[in-house]
Amino acid sequence: MSEVAKRSLSTLGWPAPASTTRGAYLVSGQDRLSPSISDADRLLCDTLATACRILGHEGHNDTVYGHMSARVPDAERFWLKGAGLGLEEVGPDDLIQLDLDGQVLAGSRPRHLEYPIHSEIYRRRPDVAAIVHTHPLYATVFGATLSGLRPLLHEGSFFVPPPIPKFTQTSDLITTPELGAAVAQTLGDHRALFLVNHGIVVVGHSVEEACVAALLFDKACRAQLLVQGADAFVWTSDAEALRKRAHIYTPQAIEQMWQYHRRKLERSQS
Repeated sequence: MSEVAKRSLSTLGWPAPASTTRGAYLVSGQDRLSPSISDADRLLCDTLATACRILGHEGHNDTVYGHMSARVPDAERFWLKGAGLGLEEVGPDDLIQLDLDGQVLAGSRPRHLEYPIHSEIYRRRPDVAAIVHTHPLYATVFGATLSGLRPLLHEGSFFVPPPIPKFTQTSDLITTPELGAAVAQTLGDHRALFLVNHGIVVVGHSVEEACVAALLFDKACRAQLLVQGADAFVWTSDAEALRKRAHIYTPQAIEQMWQYHRRKLERSQS
């Protein structure tokens, strides 16, 4: 196991440093005593940190940019990757806890400026337990095309139909609650969203599902980029795509894919 994976959870809840802005992240402006960290929170943080590292090792890394979060069950709070680290570097003690207004409740890492992506989706989607916002090459490039994503491979059928929405209000950082609300409104009830000329947003009913879905999404986009140079290509009908989704991407299958990527990550760190 890597040194990142071995990091203690003991720093969760340290007061934040004085206020300052550094590039695309903000250091919280007040010292705060965090609530006690429950065993459930510790487990959630461990799973979220693992998901961040999987994403980082599977093509979603973009130096220190990109982030993933997990909702605290039955609470208006969530854990978010702290800023200043790459996804593949994240350990449990690199997470911070926020409320839906963006106030830091626990953790010592800086807060990403784009926290409103997470807070506003959680505010509007009670079914969502985890959110990924990253800049994977293939999905980000595909989002800039005028094409809609098609279920060329099994992976595409996990998302389509219905069509994947595209957020075009801005390609800049989503740094205000108003922009976060606009992203959440564009996402609607979908699993994924293109932030055109920026990146992607993928949501799930669990940390594991959101992580796996983000990997599937980038692969589906890569496949279509590869085939779009052909004179013509075919894809699965909507009806068959829905049938495939129902029996290929069962909760058990998602869990098995998660466990595969977790084992793969452990092998890479041994």
